[in-house]
Amino acid sequence: MAGDKSGKLTRSLGLRHVFSLSTGAMLSSGLFLLPGLAAAKAGPAAILAYLIAGVLAVPAMLSVSELATALPKAGGAYYFLERALGPAVGTVAGFGTWLSLVLKDAFAMVGMSAYLVLILDVNATWLALALIGFFTFINVVGSKASASVQLILVAFVIAVMGWFLVEGLWEVQSRSLSNSNLDPFFTTGSSGVMAVVGLVFVSYGGLTKVASAAEEVEDPSHRIPLGMALSLGVATLLYTLGVLVAVVVVPPEQLHQDLAPIYTAAQAVLPPLGVGLIVLAALAAFASAVNAGIMAAARYPMAMAQDGLLPKRLGGISKFGTPTVGVVATGSAIALVVLIFDAESIAKLASAFVLLTLGLVNLAVLVLRASRIQSYAPAFRAPLYPFTQFAGIAVSVYLIWQLGPVPQLFVLVVSVVAWTWHHFYAQGRTKRAGAIRHVFERWGAEVDRGLDREMSAAMAGHGLRAVDDYHGLIARASVLSVPEGTDITEAAERAATVLSDQIGLPRERVTERFLETGSLWIQPSSDHPTATPVALFEVIDDDQLVIVRAEAGIRIPAAWGGSGERVNALFFLAGTTANPGRSLRLAGELASHLHTGAKEVGQAADEAAVKSALLPEAMIGQYTLFPEGLDAALIGKRVGSLGLPKGVEVAALIRFGVSVSIEDDVVLEADDQLTLVGPAEVMPPPGTPIPVSG
Repeated sequence: MAGDKSGKLTRSLGLRHVFSLSTGAMLSSGLFLLPGLAAAKAGPAAILAYLIAGVLAVPAMLSVSELATALPKAGGAYYFLERALGPAVGTVAGFGTWLSLVLKDAFAMVGMSAYLVLILDVNATWLALALIGFFTFINVVGSKASASVQLILVAFVIAVMGWFLVEGLWEVQSRSLSNSNLDPFFTTGSSGVMAVVGLVFVSYGGLTKVASAAEEVEDPSHRIPLGMALSLGVATLLYTLGVLVAVVVVPPEQLHQDLAPIYTAAQAVLPPLGVGLIVLAALAAFASAVNAGIMAAARYPMAMAQDGLLPKRLGGISKFGTPTVGVVATGSAIALVVLIFDAESIAKLASAFVLLTLGLVNLAVLVLRASRIQSYAPAFRAPLYPFTQFAGIAVSVYLIWQLGPVPQLFVLVVSVVAWTWHHFYAQGRTKRAGAIRHVFERWGAEVDRGLDREMSAAMAGHGLRAVDDYHGLIARASVLSVPEGTDITEAAERAATVLSDQIGLPRERVTERFLETGSLWIQPSSDHPTATPVALFEVIDDDQLVIVRAEAGIRIPAAWGGSGERVNALFFLAGTTANPGRSLRLAGELASHLHTGAKEVGQAADEAAVKSALLPEAMIGQYTLFPEGLDAALIGKRVGSLGLPKGVEVAALIRFGVSVSIEDDVVLEADDQLTLVGPAEVMPPPGTPIPVSG
């Protein structure tokens, strides 16, 4: 995937990519290597441990989905935690989450080594290092290419495992209890099972990986929650049933020492071809995990560097649109861990930081909701708030405790190192305070007002959804011009005068609302810079826009979110608190058109030309239904019965200066002002009646 000309990551990942990235990140060592280690500690109850771990991951999955749809930015969990809890915690989370991903991917390479020796007479470690180099390379080339490879690998793994489970479960049901290795089921008691739940929780660490690439997902509001839910469900099912088959068909004394347990189980239930495919599926799973891991982990150094928590050179994006330095650093770290640690140590250490990160993610949701920042507008909200988040935090604390002293010490040491790095390097390089300061408004000046603007911009980056009426927003917009010498307060008052009639609030309150919100984006341009102030109101259902043009320019002071810049047009967008996500997405779409079409807005001779500049793919026509005019025959007709040409729609209906919702059963009246939008080739030329067939 290529980056855009501004050096930003571009959106090219669909639902299938979200599912494959998350599933591929989970279906590796947790399935093909870890069951033997888990069974050695919990006996047949390891089956239950995998199921419990999947269920306990649900609160974290819901919270990650909420945060990813509110803040679809590269950096995933780090970005959420830094913006919610502040740069100090964000530094700890960034280092820790990156390290947990590195450890998890190294764990996959250990599993790959165990399966490679089954089919190749080579040095498995050196081959594993070569494969790390290969996936590092394809992640440098581009994330869409990486995600496409991921999709193929995951589809193959699921297909082969489906065959294995069908044959394996048939074998399970055919055996008697005494011949199934399931008795006794609890060999170490319930405490032993919960300790193993903590060990196998690393298997679900892929939940955060999609969030780290959220900035590259098309329509993240819909695809991230659905993709993650599907992924967690499929992974939990495959884990639980796969471990069940392995426990039943492989003798305990062999299983407990086996680093390739699914291969051994396949030998008991599948023909030679199936056994060979299991080996290939395992290698594909390990490869997809490393691929997804490098892709996700590389976004953490990039995001931290962009925030000033790491040197800026670590945050550069290459000509391929990928964070090359982060990719190479991640691949190198995975290789180093493979050479140093054994499988169980890697699993425990990785689980500890996965659990810590997911616990903090649940805390971030609590803080962001309590902050009441208006631009925190997730398209998906975790149900049963705040109980879901409290349950997720409790799960993390309990399972880290169950892992034992070494992982706990590891978490502590890395946290202290990261905190020290922030104190001596990053503290003076960032001014953000985190949303937690908004929870405690009594801290006054320490509240970070810039966070609202940043969240607005992140939400706007979602892109339009099918139900977002951008055409209608532009069509019903009012266009004003102000003389030289007008300042932003006067411009805001002019816009507020128009909006007050549409919103139903006094002009002064409308102006205050824009100033209070402080959400303003500046679109720089050499010939026609613009700015878009955004405010949300409780009393409206439809978004409203007033465009104020100032040929001589208007200065944007700090009180309005600027730093003295001069702009030639202001786009006052009044959104609705009932659907803030839609309002912010519309603002983002408007900003994208202004990025390339601002000059046309400045050169437009009239209101229709201004609107046409903001709808370059369509043509606008504006008509007034005078009783004696060309379109008098439309008075008294319903909007739904007009019979407009194909592709032409009624984008706005203004009656007595107030916008009327466009519904099929709305009856047109005398003096109504209609705005039509449609393709240029079918739109009627100016001065001709509206072509209708009804």
